[in-house]
Amino acid sequence: MAQDKGVLLIFDLVSTLTDAGPRYVQAFLDVTEKAGFGRPDPAAVMDMLGNKNLSEITDTFAGGMEPEAKKEFMAECNNACDILLRKPTWKENLFPHVREAIETMNLRGITLGIYTGTREDAMAAQLKYHGIERLFNAAYLRGKNNERDAGKKNTELKAEQLLSIVGAFRRAQGNPSAPVIVIGDSEADAKAAEKDGLYFVGFATDARKKDALEKAGVKDIVTDFGDVPDLVDRLIRPPANDSQPRPGIGRKFQP
Repeated sequence: MAQDKGVLLIFDLVSTLTDAGPRYVQAFLDVTEKAGFGRPDPAAVMDMLGNKNLSEITDTFAGGMEPEAKKEFMAECNNACDILLRKPTWKENLFPHVREAIETMNLRGITLGIYTGTREDAMAAQLKYHGIERLFNAAYLRGKNNERDAGKKNTELKAEQLLSIVGAFRRAQGNPSAPVIVIGDSEADAKAAEKDGLYFVGFATDARKKDALEKAGVKDIVTDFGDVPDLVDRLIRPPANDSQPRPGIGRKFQP
């Protein structure tokens, strides 16, 4: 039975639901090396994903290009990334228990959305690749448009996306305080949610990422998506003696 209708759960995409980071890094390394900038440290590039946009990452590892050359370089990075996903030899996975978790929450009636710095068409391709597009409500999906969103840093872009998704959902529900939970893997995700007054849950695949989220002030962190349904349940139905304020969840939220 759909007992949680009226609740919105919004996910970041890359490195939260999908383990797509290695593909983004591989494409960037290949294009950077081909362009004559050498081959950056893969771990350094990976650490920037989510917190920095492609323009900022390019400036770090392949700086000094004229604007038109930089635009062409970034377009080639995007193209190389798209091509990898279509290669039969490339295998990309959801993180463990992601599929089961989002299916469970979908059955409970929770509305699922996505915000991401990934291009809109690339977002759609990832959801289709993993066969999970049916679980998300298309009205609450927001990706990047390279023309419209040019120059926006990740925190700014994601804060705008979250504001758009939450506003649309609450209008549809006729409830300006409808509960919303945001799940992402980066400091930029956490700051975007904080900027909009939304409750944020961090996802960390390893101790290093968990430490970074803790240093960013994130209180609730999961390391296994199998724990997400129970965590969401506790957040939207806290014990009667729980006085901890949770912005965006329940009566304590002030829109």
